[in-house]
Amino acid sequence: MIVAVLVFLCLAIGVGFLYWLLVLTEGTYLGPWAVAFLYDKGAGTYDRVKEFDSVDDAWYLAMPLQKALKGIRRPLILDVATGTGRVPLALLRNLDFDGHILGLDISFKMLQEARRKTAGREDRVTLLWMDGLTLHFLDNSFDAVSCVEALEFMADPRLALGEMARVLRPGGTLLATNRIGLDALLMPGRRFSADQLRKLISSLGFTSVEVKRWQAYYDLVWTRKDGRSSPGGRSRELQDVLCCPRCSEASLRWESGALSCRRCGSVYPVEKGIICLERPLDKAEMGVLAGT
Repeated sequence: MIVAVLVFLCLAIGVGFLYWLLVLTEGTYLGPWAVAFLYDKGAGTYDRVKEFDSVDDAWYLAMPLQKALKGIRRPLILDVATGTGRVPLALLRNLDFDGHILGLDISFKMLQEARRKTAGREDRVTLLWMDGLTLHFLDNSFDAVSCVEALEFMADPRLALGEMARVLRPGGTLLATNRIGLDALLMPGRRFSADQLRKLISSLGFTSVEVKRWQAYYDLVWTRKDGRSSPGGRSRELQDVLCCPRCSEASLRWESGALSCRRCGSVYPVEKGIICLERPLDKAEMGVLAGT
């Protein structure tokens, strides 16, 4: 009897641990590959499970972003961990929005869902397959950066926030979320108290940090990067702000439907409307593909 109870307890603990590791924390403690794998597997049902409310997204995400970007012609926005395109879609529903959104994610199949949902809007939404922990963009490139319901699933949230601060222009707006509630207590090292978050964001050169209660599991965090710069005259072309992930040089140009690096020769193909920065090819490989 005692042995049976011990076996049952061990099984219960094991099942609970796996539930925490794979469901509650979505594989984040196993590394980026696990997060990408789990999101790939769940991409087709993700929106149905999350039950996003388009009115809620318009009111709490798109409208405040649009207000923060007021006066900026054709703003350039980066959405980190865009998933199935929640933030881009919320912005595109606003008829007054005339900007361009770059959405990146580590899950290729989530990006496929985002591309499907934004079909016909390729001129307004560019999707990139890349990890959000290292942002391969020049400093001060974007008028706004968003990262919604994703920061806690990154290997180093502090580093991720630092990268977002780096690529945001002075005076630009950052929208992020912070995990709260009981589930947040089960994610050590991946969530912040409100005071910790304010101190961290302030140390990265942001001002007027505003934390607003949003959902049962998330606070919304709005802040501006210190300083002023005029966005007028800055390039809005992808190849002028994007750096080659292999050599870190801003030397990418479009060639034969792919991004090619003039410095190191790496080629980043476009598959299903998504720029594959996670899977670079060399020119020889690209030639083989073109010949098949």
